[in-house]
Amino acid sequence: MRPSLKTDVLLAVDTALRPTGFVRRRHVWLQERGDGVAGWLGFGLSGALDVTPLVGVCFRRYDEVCRALGVGIPAAPIVSTPLGALVPEKAVWRWTFETGGDHAASASSLVATFSKHGKPYIDEHAEWDALVRELVAKPESMLDFERARKLAIIHLLNGDAGAAGEVLEKGRERVAGSRDVHARSYRAFAHRFEMMIAR
Repeated sequence: MRPSLKTDVLLAVDTALRPTGFVRRRHVWLQERGDGVAGWLGFGLSGALDVTPLVGVCFRRYDEVCRALGVGIPAAPIVSTPLGALVPEKAVWRWTFETGGDHAASASSLVATFSKHGKPYIDEHAEWDALVRELVAKPESMLDFERARKLAIIHLLNGDAGAAGEVLEKGRERVAGSRDVHARSYRAFAHRFEMMIAR
């Protein structure tokens, strides 16, 4: 049985990424950077096959708290952005791989763009203290539905349970009258978080 286009494309990208130190772990690529920090590269896939790269940074200690609270997925980045948003000249948001096309050349183009623009983003955000200062100073840089969760976990990891509690309370106020899935999920998260820090 012949592999699918998606399998062919991911294999071509994997081969092109190998020299960069990024290793495939299930559905993403990680580059271990020491001290529990990893560069992260994931793809949105659509169409016949359009690949939209996202780059980010993971922190093991953040992942461990998320796992204990039952939120997120393993090796999810604390910050990420589309690779195309980092290209200053002519943004390239997606790479299209055609059936029967030259997947190796397209993958090499993607990885060259990633090496030039994505890796500096990872380098810039790979230091915990600097990243935390940035996120706390500019909470609007995070998506609304994840802001309170991330900030509460960040404050907890930095030993400030009081600030974590304030963030949780503001999050509760924000979803107070809502019954949608995000509001229910947030209330459940806040309850688990409080139970965890009460131990």
